Amino acid sequence: MFLLRGKKISLVPFSQEHIENPDYFGWLTDYEVVKTINRLDYIMPVSMEAVRDYCQAVLASNSDIFFAIKLSDDDRFVGTLRVAQINWRAQAADIGMLVGDRSVWGQGVATDAIRVAGTYLFQNLGLRKLTAGLMAVNEPMRRVFLGLGFQEEGRLRMQDRYEDTYCDHIYLGCFKDEFRFETE
Repeated sequence: MFLLRGKKISLVPFSQEHIENPDYFGWLTDYEVVKTINRLDYIMPVSMEAVRDYCQAVLASNSDIFFAIKLSDDDRFVGTLRVAQINWRAQAADIGMLVGDRSVWGQGVATDAIRVAGTYLFQNLGLRKLTAGLMAVNEPMRRVFLGLGFQEEGRLRMQDRYEDTYCDHIYLGCFKDEFRFETE
């Protein structure tokens, strides 16, 4: 099985097993988990059929890679990481993730997952740039990206709906020579 190993996590190909895992659907229906992923369709009641359709479309895509994030110590499925819109000509891709298991929030899972994915994308696939977008209210994820060498490249003011107001959408980018491959 294809496996990318970090210090805290492993990335494995996302599969039907993960789609059918009740924890996965539970995360996607947990408001605290999905409120900052900028997917209005997940803030509203989402059906399992819609989740399956989304996952199948990502898995069938020629320009996306979809990973399950598993903890190294107990192999528990705790989130997903998607490499989207791979542009081979520009050697660039967008990266996004969801740490669904709230019990591991704040424990370095996101940092390790993005570091592992970035290392693979830069060193093995030969990409030259990674991008990411996030809601400005998601300060923990912004700190993760900045800590790995990403830089803010743009901001759309009051772009994203967040609860009963709006917030900025931040675009980040990172070139291979800026990426922090190792923990400092």
